[in-house]
Amino acid sequence: MVAFPAGAAQSLSLHSVSDETVSIAVLNNFPPFSFSVRGKVVGFTIDYLDLLSRETGMTITLVPGKWEENLSKFKNGDVDAITAISHTLERESYARFTTPYYLIPTVVYIRENSFDYHGVKSLQGRRVGIESDIYYKQYLELYPDIQIVEVDDTSDLMKKLSFREIDAVVSNINIGNFMIKQHVLENIELAGKIDIPEIEDEDLRIGVRKEKKQVHALLQDAMNRIPFSEYRRLQDRWIGATPEDMQETLMIGDREFITAHVQKYGGVRLGFHKNWYPVDFMDKDNRHAGISAQLFEMISDMHDIPMIEQRSGSYESIVESLVQGKTDVIPAIVPGTGFDSKLIYTPPYLALPLVIATRSDEFFVGDIEHLSGKRICLANRGSIFTNFKKKYPSLVFVEVDSAKQGLKQVQNKKSFAFLGTVPSIAYAIKNNNLYNIKISGKLEETLPVSAAVRSGNEALAAVINIATQSIPEEERRRAVDQWISISLEEKVDYTLVWQILIASGMILIAAVVWLKKTHQYNREISNAYDLLEEKNKALEKLSITDPLTDLYNRHKLDMAFAKEIERSNRYHRPLSLVIIDIDHFKPVNDRFGHQAGDNVLKKLAVLIKHRIRSSDIPGRWGGEEFLILCPETDRKGAWHLADALRKDVQSFEFLPETTITISGGVAEYEPGEDGDQLLKRADDNLYKAKHTTRNAIC
Repeated sequence: MVAFPAGAAQSLSLHSVSDETVSIAVLNNFPPFSFSVRGKVVGFTIDYLDLLSRETGMTITLVPGKWEENLSKFKNGDVDAITAISHTLERESYARFTTPYYLIPTVVYIRENSFDYHGVKSLQGRRVGIESDIYYKQYLELYPDIQIVEVDDTSDLMKKLSFREIDAVVSNINIGNFMIKQHVLENIELAGKIDIPEIEDEDLRIGVRKEKKQVHALLQDAMNRIPFSEYRRLQDRWIGATPEDMQETLMIGDREFITAHVQKYGGVRLGFHKNWYPVDFMDKDNRHAGISAQLFEMISDMHDIPMIEQRSGSYESIVESLVQGKTDVIPAIVPGTGFDSKLIYTPPYLALPLVIATRSDEFFVGDIEHLSGKRICLANRGSIFTNFKKKYPSLVFVEVDSAKQGLKQVQNKKSFAFLGTVPSIAYAIKNNNLYNIKISGKLEETLPVSAAVRSGNEALAAVINIATQSIPEEERRRAVDQWISISLEEKVDYTLVWQILIASGMILIAAVVWLKKTHQYNREISNAYDLLEEKNKALEKLSITDPLTDLYNRHKLDMAFAKEIERSNRYHRPLSLVIIDIDHFKPVNDRFGHQAGDNVLKKLAVLIKHRIRSSDIPGRWGGEEFLILCPETDRKGAWHLADALRKDVQSFEFLPETTITISGGVAEYEPGEDGDQLLKRADDNLYKAKHTTRNAIC
């Protein structure tokens, strides 16, 4: 983990309506949950405490520090509470615990197709990377055949795995996934949880001093009342951005940071490429132009962030200018460029399709591996050239500086094909009269485009991340389409194209032999592909989602059920099932009406989403019954999950002066039984709970 210096105490006192002041110890070196940036602690936990401050009216004073000093202050009574603490019996003597505000699994990462992971025994005889001084080193050392490799920086850990210097990594899933996305390490996959009993999921809770009973009650009550939408917004912002669900929003701290930055520099200073056509370049008037320019102009308008263009030269010079503090943001860059230690990348805000361009007299290319032995030009952006050489060792790749240079080699028959993005190829064809070039195939890979800021400037990185991810998908597509305008003189048989689409589920951007111009055709096919993909996603979601609760429907649960049973059998991993039923639901409908009953179902669905882990699979089984599939979970773990949900429901106010409760049945999969047998055992336990005390889990 990256360590940050401790900062002075800071307060969260927004909308305070009481005189209660609570001091809370927070970690200053635990990204993305809480870490120090220029003396101020930021992260998921900090924003979560801000929500609690608003809900309770308490002024919360943050006391940053490392774990050992935080725990010492808490035990000695120097602070009232502490974050990121796990529940243990020993700590119950001096602490009251809230329910977890986040659960972090410890998992194993491996390279794709390297070996099958079936638990810790699969790691014996292999080089396994871990962070230096991590607590679970002692448990891995119990397996002497595992070759433990300690690495100080998690990003270096993941890079060593990607580049075959180690065979596996054991890491916190949030940090691991963040580093994989940050450095575009596409050959790494999540293998599964580490199955050493002593290494449990890390439950992040707030611990409150034993004598502070009222403070504990206020915090727990506020945690129960935080809407799922608010929780999800924080999760998307800090843990893993999800552009489809992202809600606009720069928080108060972000706005204060931008205001101070604008006062100092006049705006956010952009350092752009000189000639990355048409993504990011300098036009004839030395102005910022291209797709990124259009999107960053939109960001400026949406978030009221002044942008200042800084004239730049070569790619190396814009990075150097950023590192020296002469500019603030590179608006368009492919992650993994060799400057990783100097830059912080946002998650990609564009994923440009990569296609195969050939001369017009060549046949369509259905699979790039069929081009074995042929020269293929590729403009190196980020680590794409290196990655393609590793992925396709039988192909002959030739590095070129630009799409123009690569396409001219294809035109002059010096190379067979050029791999590039649709916008770059379209722009080069249009502006260089390369009309004997056609697009002959489409790759599965895409070219990610991110923004970047200087390493150490996490506050600005967070702002730019939110800003880029808040751009509507339609606007991103429109910005790309504006730079693709290819016209076609000859007619195209679209029936054949659509037959290929429907039959194979993939796009081959085809062209007619002997084309003189191919611009318009590529645009229409690209638009058709995007539209088809968009509609397919919408139809798929509609087909698997319960329209009332927005959980999975019975059809999707049936499919997931079969898949998880197959996985459990294959890898000998635990799998449990929870069935939940609302107690006395009919009287609710009779007394308050069916609309109120529907609202109860919706709110229960939100509570379920909030309570479960990301690996769990929830759905509406029918009526007032809900089902939760719990992979990698034994019966005890599933029971605890169900009982925690039961308590959430009991304490939640669904309707005025009415308590809603649930009962549940839990069962763990037994090898050899089928899904119906597992379901029956869970249903029998639900029946037992319903016909004894209710408001119970059996």
